[in-house]
Amino acid sequence: MKLENHIAIITGGGRGIGRATALAFAKEGADIVLAARTANEITAVADEVKQLGRRALAIPTDVQHKADVEAMVAQTLDTFGKVDILVNNAGVALHNPIPKIREEDWDLTMAVNLKGVFLGTQAVFSQMCEQHYGHIVNVSSVSGKYGHANGGAYCASKFAVVGFTETTNNEGRAQGVKAYVVCPGPVDTKMRRDNHPDDVIAHLTLPEDVAELILFLVTQPPRAHTLETVIRTPLM
Repeated sequence: MKLENHIAIITGGGRGIGRATALAFAKEGADIVLAARTANEITAVADEVKQLGRRALAIPTDVQHKADVEAMVAQTLDTFGKVDILVNNAGVALHNPIPKIREEDWDLTMAVNLKGVFLGTQAVFSQMCEQHYGHIVNVSSVSGKYGHANGGAYCASKFAVVGFTETTNNEGRAQGVKAYVVCPGPVDTKMRRDNHPDDVIAHLTLPEDVAELILFLVTQPPRAHTLETVIRTPLM
């Protein structure tokens, strides 16, 4: 198994890309910590992980709050003794033209999509550097590469995640800590369906496809490192 004896934290782990990544990691031998605001969702995924023979913790966490994130990481370290992989996947998407973006929507988008990545990274970074090993995967979006109409807050937050990932990688690589940013196109998730009810579902990337890419990134040979990946939705 490629991830045997690894401990992985996944934020936004209750559904979509987070759930798919948790199951992909568990199938490769990792023990999983699931962090999200909705307790019943992460508990259900934890049960699925356990059915695969791996250990799992479900820790209700709001990634925009430093105390929540630090408590979640502390519980992980108390239980498992280390963190090998962090997948910063939690996110929100609120789409409006610039004149109609509410200040509170802007603040929430930045708090979850960007500050949550920062807080999660900061909480595990020193421990990973001390053990001279770690993978930090940040889920951005093609909206973090190409701005689009009605995406002022969302695109800004996702562009910033790309830049923060590059800094994380530059600070961590001498200590054996690698950072990656994944930029998916439209993915068949609840958040996508809520925002785009007219989507043709058959044309969307599946969460499992993104999870397989994340698994590939953290299981590359030590000499290899793919910092950034963009997933374009195929034309149908």
